[in-house]
Amino acid sequence: MSFSIKAIELYVRETKPGRMHFSLGKDTKTKQGQTGLLNPLGHIRLILTDSKGNETFGCSADRLSVRWLDKRPGRSLDLKRRELVSFLNQGREIALAVGEFETPFEFWQKVHPQIMKLGREFNQEDLTSSFVSAQFERAVLDAFCRAHSQSIFQMVKGGHIGFDVSQLHPELQNFPFEQSLPLTPLTSFWIRHTIGASDPLTDRDVKDDERIQDGLPETLEDYIRKDGVRYFKIKVTGDPDKDLMRLKSVWDVVVNAQVPVISLDANEAFTDLKTFEKFLVRFDRELTGMFQHVAYIEQPLPRQLTLDSTTKKSIQRLSELKPLLIDEADGTTDAYRRALNIGYDGTSHKNCKGVFKSLANFALMQQRSINGRQTFMSAEDLQNLPLVPLQQDFTTLGILGIEHCERNGHHYNFGLSMLSELDRTAAIKNHPDLYIQKGDEGFLNIVNGQVHCASLQCPGFGIATEPDWQSMMKMNDWVKLRHPPNRTR
Repeated sequence: MSFSIKAIELYVRETKPGRMHFSLGKDTKTKQGQTGLLNPLGHIRLILTDSKGNETFGCSADRLSVRWLDKRPGRSLDLKRRELVSFLNQGREIALAVGEFETPFEFWQKVHPQIMKLGREFNQEDLTSSFVSAQFERAVLDAFCRAHSQSIFQMVKGGHIGFDVSQLHPELQNFPFEQSLPLTPLTSFWIRHTIGASDPLTDRDVKDDERIQDGLPETLEDYIRKDGVRYFKIKVTGDPDKDLMRLKSVWDVVVNAQVPVISLDANEAFTDLKTFEKFLVRFDRELTGMFQHVAYIEQPLPRQLTLDSTTKKSIQRLSELKPLLIDEADGTTDAYRRALNIGYDGTSHKNCKGVFKSLANFALMQQRSINGRQTFMSAEDLQNLPLVPLQQDFTTLGILGIEHCERNGHHYNFGLSMLSELDRTAAIKNHPDLYIQKGDEGFLNIVNGQVHCASLQCPGFGIATEPDWQSMMKMNDWVKLRHPPNRTR
C-alpha cells in the first residue's frame, strides 16, 4: 500500500518559566531562585493518507533548543529562533512534495538528504538540519504505525518500516538488524539526574528567601532522598581547577546514593586536548573514588575538533582512562562511524537527532561489539518535556534497550503545568504508570529512581490520543510575536 502526506501544520506550545535557573557550566552568575528558562515546544501535526483514502494523524515535538543546536558566537537567540522556524517551514514544503511512498524509511530517504543539503546552503549547523529532519521523520513514523494499529516497537521489530541499515552503514549489508533488537520493548528506565553548575547540592546552598517551596525537591540531596535517584550527570566547564572543586562537592552528596553511577558532560567546553587531558589525569589522581564511578564523559571537545582525524592518537590514549561519547558532534548519519574510527566509544541517542540515525548507530554499535570493540549508546536530553517529546523518546529507548536516561524536565519545570487541561487529563488517564496525580497537577512518577511506562506501547509512536492543538499557537504566529525581526538579543 502506498501513502502520501495530505497536510502538515506547525505549532508551538509555550511553557511556564522554569522553577529555577540552569547553567551548563560557564555561566554561573545568575542566582538560583531567579526566573528559569522558557522552553517553547515546537510541534508537527501531519495527516497521512493511504491509497484507499484513509487518513491518520501523526505528530512529533521537541524543544526549540537553538542554544544547544547552534553555539556559534555573534548569533542572537532571536535570530536563531527565526532561522529555525524558517527552516522548519522549508522542511514542511520538502515533506509535502515527496509524493507517494510505501514506508517511513523511503520517505526519510527522500526528505533527509534534501534538508541536510538545504541546511548547508543556508549556513546552518548539521545538528540543526538533523533536528529539522527528525521532526518530519517522527511524525510520519507515528502516523504510519497508527495506520497499521501497531506500536512502533512492533513495526520496527517486525521489519515493517522499510529500514535498511546498509543504506547508512554499507559495511552492515548482511547485519541481522531486527534480530539484534530486544525481544520485547524495555518499559522501565532509571532516571539520570543532571546537576547543572548552578544547581544547589544541599540545603545549605539555598537561602531561605530563595526557596521555591512548591512541594518538589529543590536540591540534589532532596532528589536522592525523595526520588531514590542513583544515576547522575554532572556538567563541567572546561576549567580544571573549578571543575574539580565542584566535583568534590558533588561527590560528598552522591556518595550517599545507592551504588551511584556518574557521567560527565562538558558540552564542548574543553577547547583543546591538552586542557582536557590535564583535567582527566588530575581527576583520576585527586578524586580516585569518584573517578571509579564515572561511566563515560560526554562531548569534551568542540564539535569541529571532535571528528578531526589528527586527534586520533590522543583520543585513543584518553579513552583508555574513561570511555568518551559524542553528542553535539553527532550531526550527520556517518558521525558515529567516524568517531569510532578516531577512538570514541559511544554516541548519544536523542530523538531530536533522528530515529533512523539512532537505529543505524545501534546496529553499528552491535556489530563493533560482536567484533570485540567495547561500544555503547547513551540516552541524553536534559529538557525532554511532556507530552509528545518525553513519551516518544521513552518509546525509542524501549526499542534500543537503553536502561537509563537523562531526564531533568521535572526538575526545571513544574509537573505537567505546561499542558492544557485536556492534555493533562488525557495523559494521566492514558498513562497512569508514567504520570501520577498530586493535588491539581500531574507529575512524572519516579519510584526508587525509576519510571515505568508500558502504557506507551500503544498504536503509533507512544502517543495514545491526538494532542490538544487548539491550546497551542501556530508556529509562524508565535515566532513573529516572541522573536520579531526588528529585535536582536
